[in-house]
Amino acid sequence: MLTAFMIPLLLVNLGTSISISQLLSEWKTVAIALIGLVGLALISFTVSSMLFTREYALSASSPIAGGTIAAIITNEAAVAAGKPEYGAFAMLVVSFQMFIGMPVSSFMLKKESERLLNNKHLLAIGPSDVMMDTEKKKKFSIHLMGDGPVQYQTTAIICMRVAIIAIIAYFISNLTIIPGSNPTNYYLNPNVAYLLFGIVFGEVGFLVKNGLQKAGLYGFTMLCLYSLTPNSFTSVTPESLLDMVIPLVGTLVFGAIGIAIFSVIAGKFLGYSVYMSIAIGMCALMGYPGTQIVTDDVVNALSASSEEKAAVSNVLLPRMLVGGFTTVSIASVIFAGIITPLIF
Repeated sequence: MLTAFMIPLLLVNLGTSISISQLLSEWKTVAIALIGLVGLALISFTVSSMLFTREYALSASSPIAGGTIAAIITNEAAVAAGKPEYGAFAMLVVSFQMFIGMPVSSFMLKKESERLLNNKHLLAIGPSDVMMDTEKKKKFSIHLMGDGPVQYQTTAIICMRVAIIAIIAYFISNLTIIPGSNPTNYYLNPNVAYLLFGIVFGEVGFLVKNGLQKAGLYGFTMLCLYSLTPNSFTSVTPESLLDMVIPLVGTLVFGAIGIAIFSVIAGKFLGYSVYMSIAIGMCALMGYPGTQIVTDDVVNALSASSEEKAAVSNVLLPRMLVGGFTTVSIASVIFAGIITPLIF
């Protein structure tokens, strides 16, 4: 019961962390990240489905496209369909995806940093770059501050607002049920509706940005969310778990290849280098804070002056953070809403 109640709250809250102005300012990054997921979908429906079965390939695709929320959506659908082993597989994918995403992104960002330093006309280096770097980190961080009177920032009122929007999104989504569908399917999936309504009402100011975090309830809601996960493993035997190893590695590798190829193609048209394009695509396999951690580590390891490091960070960090927002926070939830009915 708690899990079923908390998923809508978490998705609405996730929507509030997304700034439309940030996405518009980095529209090329958004385009590359989304086109990279087209490559993932293409690989999942073709190569991965042929090699590892359609169920494994599609169950892995949503977690690869994003992170925990997408995996939970897949897991919940699998349990409801009486196929919990595929839910367990989805959770395994989201647990291991960083082992591919972080090394690949780190290597690509290192190459891109070297390219930028060798072509300093691509960097705007000035005395205020360190300050600019700090401000840009603040601007693009998902921990955005909400405005409004203090008396309306209490735990109860913040949660009430989130719950109201979740209920509205639920009823509107139910109006879009596809007649005769079994199991029930929607033109506007409820999970997608929660996210979209969170974005809209966060932008107009009705919802506090990252309200559950500010109310001190985010940890509890995530605990409720994760409590669903063990259910999917109860029917998984050690033998079946071993059988998942090859599909796990295979779907991750081929999925990453599909993302990389399509990201590079998109980057070519939009003027991004191969290195930067692949790094943006790999944001799907990390998300925040992985995107910032990898970028900061790469920049700090550069053999360059502090001004040059700040200038490189000013180029890389916004693109990586927006790439993570686009894939993990937005696209993966929509992706899961579309793909999950096709699996089960």
